[in-house]
Amino acid sequence: MAYIVSPPKGDLLPRILTGLIAIPAIIFLIFQDPIYFKILGVFITFGLLREWSRLSFKENYHWMNSVCLLSILAAFVPMLYLGSVAVILAGCSWLYYLNILDFKKFTIVSAGYIYISFAMGIIIHVVSQINIPHFILLMLTLIWCVDTGAFLVGKVIGGPKLAPGISPSKTWSGFLGGIFFGLLGTWLLINAMNLQSNSSFWLFAVAAVFLSQGGDLLESWCKRYFKVKDSGNFLPGHGGLLDRLDSLLAVSFAAAVFWYFCR
Repeated sequence: MAYIVSPPKGDLLPRILTGLIAIPAIIFLIFQDPIYFKILGVFITFGLLREWSRLSFKENYHWMNSVCLLSILAAFVPMLYLGSVAVILAGCSWLYYLNILDFKKFTIVSAGYIYISFAMGIIIHVVSQINIPHFILLMLTLIWCVDTGAFLVGKVIGGPKLAPGISPSKTWSGFLGGIFFGLLGTWLLINAMNLQSNSSFWLFAVAAVFLSQGGDLLESWCKRYFKVKDSGNFLPGHGGLLDRLDSLLAVSFAAAVFWYFCR
């Protein structure tokens, strides 16, 4: 009897292909000179802020994209980072002054710009300085395992919804599966690469598996607020950069605390 293996349907095939290309490229970049990681971070930051601008203003106010670009270029110099955030917020304040944004939307849009800017600032200027072998790879592996584990366990087991008002597809089983596979994948990589880990790192890892899923829920809430399915279409099968990096943005704050106490 012959068995026919059907190709993945819908967005699954481009999702897999994108992952097969992007993940090895990112891993290769991690082990190069840190300047390349920082340059990539700057371009990604602009992409994230551009997507946030499109979510916030649709196709209107393209000048906000230019403001974001100029600000992020300035933000490559750490001392200018707060100034770059202030420039972005000044643009939002101008729209609020013109009564184009009501107070609630002004607060949400401004908070999004601040959140993305500070999270990526941590990744560009702090995470790349953490003097622990392969820390960036471990952090990304944890996030990837949380995301994959939550998706697979949620699909196979299902069960009660985690936050139906925010993301109807997420379940408690997926949430717990993400925690389990995130910590397991990190532990396996540490042992496979014969790396050293201490209690401080595992405190970071535990916080990161929760923050990773919290960042995912936060982005789902934003998409529901703006009434869109995906933040963009930059990554085939994955949506936009915000759809893929929502967990990394949240975990970056745990990385900053870890760096502050363990440097």
